[in-house]
Amino acid sequence: MRHTLVLWHRWVGLAMAAFLIISGFTGAIIAFEDELDAWLNPQLFRPAWQPDKPVLDAYRLQALAQQQAPAGTLVDEVLFKLPDAEVASGLTERVLAFRLSPADPLATETVADQLFIDPQTGARLGARKYGESPFQRETLITFLYRLHYSLALPGKSGHLIMGIVAVLWTLDTFVAFALTLPRRQANAKTRFWQRWRPAWLVKWQASATRINFDLHRALGLWLCTVLLIFAWSSVMFNLRDQVYLPIMSKVMPFDLSWRSVPKLEQPLDRLPMPWPQAHHMARQAMQGFAQARGLKIDFEDRLRLDRVRGVYMYSVHSSADLREDRGNTAILIDAQTGALKGWWLPTQGEAGNTFSNWLGALHMGQVFGLPYRIFVCLTGLALVAISVTSVLIWSRKRAGKKVMKPSVRKAGLVSKC
Repeated sequence: MRHTLVLWHRWVGLAMAAFLIISGFTGAIIAFEDELDAWLNPQLFRPAWQPDKPVLDAYRLQALAQQQAPAGTLVDEVLFKLPDAEVASGLTERVLAFRLSPADPLATETVADQLFIDPQTGARLGARKYGESPFQRETLITFLYRLHYSLALPGKSGHLIMGIVAVLWTLDTFVAFALTLPRRQANAKTRFWQRWRPAWLVKWQASATRINFDLHRALGLWLCTVLLIFAWSSVMFNLRDQVYLPIMSKVMPFDLSWRSVPKLEQPLDRLPMPWPQAHHMARQAMQGFAQARGLKIDFEDRLRLDRVRGVYMYSVHSSADLREDRGNTAILIDAQTGALKGWWLPTQGEAGNTFSNWLGALHMGQVFGLPYRIFVCLTGLALVAISVTSVLIWSRKRAGKKVMKPSVRKAGLVSKC
């Protein structure tokens, strides 16, 4: 049995190595995506700030954004979380980043999908296509994000590849842990922990080959639980319907109302109503929803029109949220009638949704502040180290076998003589 597990771990680890190196390295970088993006692109994220000048009204900013949007795109959202003139500190909170939609709902490509607006003047700071190229300063960090979760491949092919890797990674996490356990001994004179203890340590005074092996085993063992969280959450992100939900729904209930609204036969070709009217309708629906669920609403985040499904998506920050900086408590309402169609609760809902939101937040470093984001960054680098050491272990064993084969042949010839 152990021999089979060793073979699995060796060959699956080699098959995954390149993908995990890419994921670990890019993950370490995008743990600080916002800060690095703002540092590389001050022209987008750091407009000249005038302390005595108030920000414009949310509806006015939406209208100005639409006027300055690239041809063929629409600004189908209103952002309500506006910067505070007294406390804005200089990074992303000093800018509004609107998400752009294609004017043709059936179009799959647009010239840009993000528009940056100065909240005090309404001036356009720039537009970009998220993750378009690693050779442009404006899109470098966002390209690394796309590379992280889909290898920056078009369509769903990258998601499928990374999803399969994530499934193998999840299974291999259990196999790797089992291989660190000491072998059973019928008449063992030492306790289990004493025999297992070397697996947690690195013998720095040993040879380079032994240090490499110890690093591979000890890093994987110390980070076993964390790596399992990252592996299984990767399955959730990439193969949610195919693998994650079928398995997890057997052990905990899920509310799938957010994803259950079907597409319209014909997408909406115009706004169903003015934004203030839609906002009033969404706010009333959210107040009723929050009261029924016992939620405390802290602030509004955004209102967005989904023309393909014919609904407004309205999000707020509430007592159910995990993140502090962004509202992720949301409802879907019919774009014509305001009827509640679905909702998204980060916590305080079905157990499966709460578990999944925690899993996603831990993967993306969205909880526990800066210390945890540093930990996520270091974990990404550790994953690179584990993958590199696995390749080195295999290559040295392979080189050793090549050296042994001529020796064996030579010994055979001598014995025959």
